Amino acid sequence: MEKIRIPAGPFLMGKDREVVELPDFSISKFPTTIEEYARFVEATGHRPPKWPGGKYPAESARHPVVNVSWEDALTYLNWVGARLPSEAEWEKAASGSQGRLYPWGNEFIPDNCNSSESKSTGTRPVDAHPGGVSPYGVMDMAGNVWEWTSSLYEVGADWRVLKGGSWDYKGFKDARAAARVYFGPTFRSGAIGIRPAWES
Repeated sequence: MEKIRIPAGPFLMGKDREVVELPDFSISKFPTTIEEYARFVEATGHRPPKWPGGKYPAESARHPVVNVSWEDALTYLNWVGARLPSEAEWEKAASGSQGRLYPWGNEFIPDNCNSSESKSTGTRPVDAHPGGVSPYGVMDMAGNVWEWTSSLYEVGADWRVLKGGSWDYKGFKDARAAARVYFGPTFRSGAIGIRPAWES
């Protein structure tokens, strides 16, 4: 996993562009791939995410792992010595200090991500859209898969925030850095994956 350091400082968060101050942290350049997660499954015996016969197709090795719950994500990240990013950390890594609408800028460009506009039938390799790079050099943060964060969606519920949009959802609206959805910690989907983060 290649770590990208995100510097300390303020950024503009959410649709209301609230100024949020964060300390520095690091985040993975790419979402966790199937081949990375497979090493964890093999080493620990953890439940595989719906691979036929318990083995993933070799041609999908560089695709983001999917069908992992929030609880699966925590177990995997503990194994690799990482953690989930908070919602704010994820959004800053995607949008930069000036709060871009999309990682690459303020105009939606379909070729920069795997969203529903692509008419895709599934995920793509995590490095398939180099034009979608964020201001800090983080890749694949719009489309392809929703990514779990550590943040609660609202006080009093156990729903967790997911960020990034996916190949099968509402397209350019959910590919925005500020977009957010939520699911419970045991929910799994073919459009949900993981991105590790670390303290600096």
